[in-house]
Amino acid sequence: MGGTAKKARRKASSGPRRPQKRGEHNRQRILAAAERLFAERGYSDTSIDAVADAVDMHQPGIYYYFPSKQALYDEVVREAIMSLDDRIKELLVSSDPPEERLLASVTAWVDLLAERPTLAHLILHESAKPASSQIARILPEMGARVQSMVDRAFRELGIEATANDIFHYASVTTGAALFFVAAMQPLMPERQEPEVKRSMERHKHLLLSSTRDLIRTMREESVCSKKVREA
Repeated sequence: MGGTAKKARRKASSGPRRPQKRGEHNRQRILAAAERLFAERGYSDTSIDAVADAVDMHQPGIYYYFPSKQALYDEVVREAIMSLDDRIKELLVSSDPPEERLLASVTAWVDLLAERPTLAHLILHESAKPASSQIARILPEMGARVQSMVDRAFRELGIEATANDIFHYASVTTGAALFFVAAMQPLMPERQEPEVKRSMERHKHLLLSSTRDLIRTMREESVCSKKVREA
């Protein structure tokens, strides 16, 4: 009898897991398809029917997971930005030397865009919208965390950076890759995948070189400023 009771408990505890796992799998499939469609077409030109067709579901199946197209879009953007936040944050808080942390975060940013070019298109779509956009609601909190971690790395390097300095550093290190993936690469659609990968690697090396130069310049400026104050 004890064995029968144990089996019943195992069955009861394991029963709900499969539907839950399948439900999460379906949810992620919907998000992946919606991200691709929103990135290609924008919000207005993407319909729930198009998303449903992409995942071989009926429209009510999409609404089971997301109550509206806006809710689906908001979740696509939120998950995309959080994936970036998680990757960059992990590198910037590591125990590596400060310049290595900064360069590693740039490398991770370029690699993420290479793996997920839809992210670049989503950010550009959102950047063209007013301040009420979904990214505008998410980025301030993420930006504050990244700014704090970059500032800490700068101070370890002897760089006295203002919030404006960090903003321009972020613009240089992130904006170039964002534009390259979302705008420059699509201008050459005839190229094959190996060529695209090679150009991304080349772009990454150039961006890392520029970042090293920028860090060196900022250090030199900080040293000069300190000498002027002490004079």
